[in-house]
Parts: sequence; structure tokens; C-alpha cells
Amino acid sequence: MLKEDREAIRKMKSDFEAIAELTESEFKSKIGFAKRMNHYSTVYNAATRTNSADHASDPIGYYADEVLYMDFQEMLSGYLMKYYELKASTEVELFSKVLKVWEHYKILMKWNINAFAYLSRYYIVNFSKPSLRQVALSIFIEQVLKKHAHVIIRVAQNLVLAERRGEIINREHVREAVEMLSSMTGEEKQEIYYEQFLKPYIAAAVNYYVDFVKLSESDEHSKFLRKIEQAYEEESSRSAFLFSAEDKLTILSKVEEALIDSPVVIDRLLKSSNGFNAALRCRNLALIKTYFNLFSRRPKALECLSNVAKDEIALEGDEKLRRYACGGGSVDFKSCVSDIMKLQEEFIHILNECFRGQIVMLSAVREGLEKVYSGVVQTKASGGCVPLSELLAYYADAVIKCSGKLAYEEELDRVIAALSFVTDRDTFLAHSRDLLAQRILFPRKQFDDATERSFAQRISQLCGVSNTSFLEGMLHDLDVAEGFRASERIEVMGRKPPFALKVLALKKGIWPPRIQGEDFKPPHTIQDALHAFEQVYLSGTVGRVLSWSYSCSSAEVMAHFPKGAKMLTLTGLQCWVLLVFNEEEYAPASKIMQRYGVSLDALKPALHALLKCAILLRDMDTPLSPDDIYAVNNNFTSKWKRVKVSAMTDRSTDEFRSEEVAKEVVEDRKPAIDACLIRIMKSRRVVEHAVLVEECQRKLSRVFNAYGKLIKERIGELIKKEFIERDSRSSGAYVYIA
Repeated sequence: MLKEDREAIRKMKSDFEAIAELTESEFKSKIGFAKRMNHYSTVYNAATRTNSADHASDPIGYYADEVLYMDFQEMLSGYLMKYYELKASTEVELFSKVLKVWEHYKILMKWNINAFAYLSRYYIVNFSKPSLRQVALSIFIEQVLKKHAHVIIRVAQNLVLAERRGEIINREHVREAVEMLSSMTGEEKQEIYYEQFLKPYIAAAVNYYVDFVKLSESDEHSKFLRKIEQAYEEESSRSAFLFSAEDKLTILSKVEEALIDSPVVIDRLLKSSNGFNAALRCRNLALIKTYFNLFSRRPKALECLSNVAKDEIALEGDEKLRRYACGGGSVDFKSCVSDIMKLQEEFIHILNECFRGQIVMLSAVREGLEKVYSGVVQTKASGGCVPLSELLAYYADAVIKCSGKLAYEEELDRVIAALSFVTDRDTFLAHSRDLLAQRILFPRKQFDDATERSFAQRISQLCGVSNTSFLEGMLHDLDVAEGFRASERIEVMGRKPPFALKVLALKKGIWPPRIQGEDFKPPHTIQDALHAFEQVYLSGTVGRVLSWSYSCSSAEVMAHFPKGAKMLTLTGLQCWVLLVFNEEEYAPASKIMQRYGVSLDALKPALHALLKCAILLRDMDTPLSPDDIYAVNNNFTSKWKRVKVSAMTDRSTDEFRSEEVAKEVVEDRKPAIDACLIRIMKSRRVVEHAVLVEECQRKLSRVFNAYGKLIKERIGELIKKEFIERDSRSSGAYVYIA
């Protein structure tokens, strides 16, 4: 090292001693950029310039760098020597003095590190020396911190405890103390910071909040919740201010265990009927959001929160369904379904607004709503209960019948949204098929093809095309019938009937099974027209067979009464009954039955409807019998030119139809499970029982819940039919053999 460089270093040391005496404000005002660069240049020149003698003994400049490295340590050590014996009358005063030394030392440390920065570029890196910052911190630790660590730790923890109790403290002092303690490295940091400070700090926090919970336990629920929330927010704010992000997470994790996972808190706020349940029931969004923000921080508490929400949804849904239970009358399905959909929308709003779509709460809300939609309305009829999925189908039917009115599209969207929570969708689909058939065969107004297709498409998007193909098939049959133009073709044959004829050919297997061929004998005029249609429709085909379902037919008849002519809209059998009176003034029921080959049970609905609207008269008021005599009411009148005679179906008929559809659903599930099992086995060949059941349930979940017991029964049937067999190497597995 050159002589002038040594002199420059000595001068720099003198400058440093003068700088060390400056206060922070004086340091900023009196020390400028030029002085900082002068010190850096001094170190740089001393490290890079060597004389010939130095170069011969130290060609790589190690000696000069080593001297400078030691000078760096000497300057900082010299400054701290004056504080070697820090004393104060109280621990708090000593705490403040150490912090002042640390605050000033940080400034000097930064100054010196910048001045000797050149050493970090070559010497420290190539000779594996501790960094300048490490050296500076180790000097402070050895000369000051280790002697007073116990005082700093004790005072810092006491200050934090005082703040928790509501006292006002200087947080900056505590943060400086934490920064000073955490600045250590290696074993010293582990011993002093983690073992002596952080662990006792966490333990003290936990103990404080355990006692805090016990003291607040008797408070009213909302007040207790606010206290817990406020305590947590204060601790979170304190930890963020005092500690690093990593240490903050460690502290808050333990605090959450004491505050949120506490059995007292969970029992009081979540499991109590006056806690989270009450907030959900009152739809208090602000309070619900507070509950979620607090308890969603811990997995255990979040699970409990989700269970409470799920149970509350199920409970409210069950209460609503019980409200609509009826003794003997029909269920008010419109009000019932509307109430359930309102419940669904309210909790979906809570999910989005308060739970922010969190996955655990999303799952809980879904499970709760699925449980609601899998519920039933108790009634003395229909086997004792009506599934909500069936009522939803009737609600959709009512909405479609009102198509064209305001907001009907929104109502259909609500139906589809509700259907997404229905687990037994096959029940909904079966009743939807039955109701679509009624809308097509017995339209109360102009059939809205666009609305029907739109609804069918929405259902298929949710349930799958394969599960809703029958709806599209029914609408396709309607299109085919309109394109066939039966009347024109019959007219071309020269067999034009004396009335307008429209025939709908229904493909078997697509339409509801209850639509069956009947052996009735229609009036000759109608029978001739139907025979002509058969010839046209079956010409050029092989193996096609037509059977007629007369009870599903309808007619418009012009009736001339003494008080004016009326256009009557009737069912097929109602039309046949009235046609009898073109030839007879009076006719007993037995004659009508004999003429058309109809039983009294099949004829009763038509007679009841005609009697109710006063088109026919009867000679007695006793229950209908074959001996009753009927006549046309010549005094019949109506303010309407077109009179629609309702298709009278007594309650027992509707109940029987509902039971019949329910039985069809149960029977249809068996081949669906069989087909699913065979597809799985065929693709995998060998499958464990548990895996097979789980996979089958997953694949069928879009349509219905396949219970394990039913799947096990179907597996047994497939074994009997020799599609699969038990694996000889594992009794719990199956092998595909078909």
C-alpha cells in the first residue's frame, strides 16, 4: 500500500470519528455526496495501487485488502467501545439507550459499508470472507446486544402485553428492538431471537388470548364476535408492523388457534343456535361476512362454519316443505317451488356476497341445496309424499304455458338454475316428458315450438343430450306430422273426410309409456278417415305398425243450440259422446259404451266434463252408472263463441299417473346402472368393487344418485347373466367376461 494511501486511510478514520459524533439530523445536513465519494475513492485507491515491493511479496493485492478489511472492523469497534458499559436506573431506560445506540449504529454501518464497498467486489468474494454487513452486525452483537439481550427481550414483551391490555406504547421502539434482535445470523439468531424472544412472545400471546376468551365468554353473541374479531385484527396489525412476513404468519397461526379454534369460541359462535345460525336465518349480510372473514382463516373452524351453513339451508328447506304438506287436497306447487327457489337464490347471493365463492363454502351451499331439492312434500295421496323434483317439473310446465308473458324467460332460467341442485333429475325428466306430451296433445293455447325447443336445449346442456333425447324426439315427431300433410294426401287419394284431419304419429319408446293403443270403435266417419291415413302412412314401408290412442285425441265440434251455435273444443271421447245425439234425443250410458266399445271407467271423465259445463243433462244425481239416461241441454248458452270443455281427470287419476311415472323412473334406473357398469368393466377389464361403485356413481350423478345398495344388486344381476365374474385372485374385484 502506498504511503499516501495509508495517510488517506488515517484521515478517513478521523473523519469517521467526527461523523460518529453527529446526530442523525446533523449527519443528513453536513455529510454530502462528495464526502461519501471521497471515502470510497480512498479505499479504492488503497486497494488497487501497490508499490513494487508490495507487488513482489503480494502480487494479487491480498495484504492491502486484508488491512482495509481490518480497518473497517476497527472503525466500528472503536465507535462501540464508548458504549461498552451502558447503565441506567431502570430497565426501560436501558432499553431506550440501547435502541438509540442501535439507531445511530445503523447509520454509521451503512456509511462504512458504502465506503468499503469495493472490498465486496473482489476480496470478500474470492477469499470467502464474511460480508461487510455480517461483520458490522457481529461487532454490535458481541459488544452491545449480548450483554443487554435479556433486558431488551423482557421490556419489549412487557410493552406488547401492555398494548394488548389497552395501554398506549411507542410501537417504533418495539419494532426497533425486534429488528435489532432479528438482525443476527446463524446460531446467535437461533439462540437469542428465536429461542429467547420469539417463542416466549408467541407463548405469552397464546396465554393472553386464552384468558381473553374465558373473560369474554359470557358476553352476548354479537358482542363476543366483535371482541374476537377486534382482538385478531389488532394482533394482525401489530404483527405486520413489528415482524417480518414469515414471523407474522407463525405468530398469527398460534393466535388463531387460541382465538378461532378455541372450543369455547366454536361452541359459542358456531354451534349455538344464537350464533352463526341466527345470522343466516336473519340474512344479516354484514354479520355473516364477519363470521366468514374470521372463521375462514382456520381449516377446522371453516369446516364447522360450512357444516352449520349446510345444515341451516337443509333445515329452512325442510320447514318450507312441511308448510306445504297437505291432508287431502293437491299441493300448491307454484308457491312451494317459488319459496324453495327464493331460498336458493338468497343463499347463492350470500355465497357470492359474503363467502366470496370460497370452495369449501361453495360445496356446503351446494350440498345443502341438493338436500333441499331431494326433499318431498308430505301428502295423504301419491304414496304419502311428492318429490320436489316432480313439483319443479309442474312449475316449469306452468311457466311454459304462460310463455309470451313478461319475464317468462327469466322464470325458465330460474327453473334451470334450480335443476342444477336436483339430484334425482330422472324424476324431473320423466314428469317433463309426460307434461310435454300433454301440452302437445291437449294444448290450452297455441303450441310455442320455439319456447319448447329452447327449454329442451337448456335441459340437455345440464343433464346431457343422451338423457334428454326423448324431448327432442317428441318435438321431432311434431315436425314430421306437420310436414306429412295427412289431409292433402288423403284428398289426393279421393277419400277426403268431411272434416279437417290432423294426425300425429308417435314413436314408441320416445313418448310416455302410458300412451298406449286402444281397442275402441270410433264413429264410422272418423274410422274411415283413420283407415285412409293408415294406407297413406304405411305405403312403401315394411314392418311399420300403427295403433291408435283415442283417449289422447281432441276435436273441435260446431254445435247448434236453440240459443246459438258454439264451437266446442273437446277431447276425442267427449266428441264421440256428442255425436251420438245427432241420431238420438236420449241415450243411456250403456248404449254409448256398447257403441264405441268403451268401459264405464274410460267414459266417466268425458261424461263428467259434459255434465259440468251443462252441455248434457242427466235424469238423476246419483253416481254415474250404465243405466243413466243423457240428453243434450237445449238451453245451453255461453258468452263465449268458442267453449273449451276441460278434460276432466279426477284426483285419483292424477295420483295414479304420478305413481306410475315414479315406478317407471325406478325401473329405468336399473338398465341405466347396468349399462354404466358394463361400460366401465369393458374399458378396464378388472376393477375393484369400491372403485367400480364410486365410478358408477360419478358417471350417473348428472341424472340421479345411484345408491351403493342398488349398484351392488345390479352387479349381482350382471354376475348371474355372465357379463362379469369375481376375480379368482382377489375376491374384492370383478373381471369382464362377456
